[in-house]
Amino acid sequence: MSTPDAAVDAAFDSLRPCPLTLRRQAVLQLAGAQYTAGRRELAQAVDAHLEAPDHDWDGLWVAMHGDTLKAALWVQPLPGNMAQLWQPHATGDIAAELLAAGRRFMHEQGFALCQTVLTPEDTAAARQLEDAGMRLLAPLEYLTAPVSAPTATPAIRLVPWATLGREQQIALLGDVQQDSLDCVALREALDTEALLAGFLQQDASAPAHWWAIYPADTPDAAPIGALLLAPRPEVQGMELLLMGLTPQARGRGLGRAVLDAAFAEAYKADAERVLLSVDTTNTPACRLYQRAGFTGYSRQQVYAWTARQAD
Repeated sequence: MSTPDAAVDAAFDSLRPCPLTLRRQAVLQLAGAQYTAGRRELAQAVDAHLEAPDHDWDGLWVAMHGDTLKAALWVQPLPGNMAQLWQPHATGDIAAELLAAGRRFMHEQGFALCQTVLTPEDTAAARQLEDAGMRLLAPLEYLTAPVSAPTATPAIRLVPWATLGREQQIALLGDVQQDSLDCVALREALDTEALLAGFLQQDASAPAHWWAIYPADTPDAAPIGALLLAPRPEVQGMELLLMGLTPQARGRGLGRAVLDAAFAEAYKADAERVLLSVDTTNTPACRLYQRAGFTGYSRQQVYAWTARQAD
């Protein structure tokens, strides 16, 4: 993994929204703060905003020294009343002032949450974010497992997500999230509609591989869970965005059946591997994935400002 370029800690005399003439230079400044994967994600975010209205760039701020751009920060709008923070390529006062401007902008826009990710090794950046009022929402581990021929899952049946009405989808996701141990702080920060919008934003093919889960032996029963999958053809994979059961369906050994169903759907789609991320504090989920043959390949920490935080 390559490391970001050395950060800037220099004098500046003004802080302001980035003018159009400096937008490209500001984005290049932001790229210097990213690891290799982060640079790809930033490039994708910029590409997605090339045709966006100018107000979608209002969260791009720059610190200037005379006519020289010293550092930049971008609060990128996301679906579901959320935002992504692209951190400044800077340290010291220049970073602190940019982060303060980003936090004010987030509250002025009424975003429920503004998040960013760090590697666990980036302790200096973590301290910088914490000093700016961000808090750790979730420590994530990214896991992968090879896809093999499916096994039977007689305990459950999958029904296409699109057969549910919008209100039913929201209600089911709300039930699945109730008392879940996964990313508790994130669940507290966002309502169910925002969570659904976030999943939709992550899956261009949605809801082609999204499923409501029903008990196999009770045809007229209400749904007892959700399984949301997203193809990742660039790595011949299928990402598991969400698998969860309602509180009444937990504790009956159905988690492995849902995971087996995810592997079966990945197999049908000719995926070679299943990918997912898990909150490392969610011990039952970590054990389930380990027993199913998943191994870790990366870790990240999600930091965020939330609307529910006190200023």
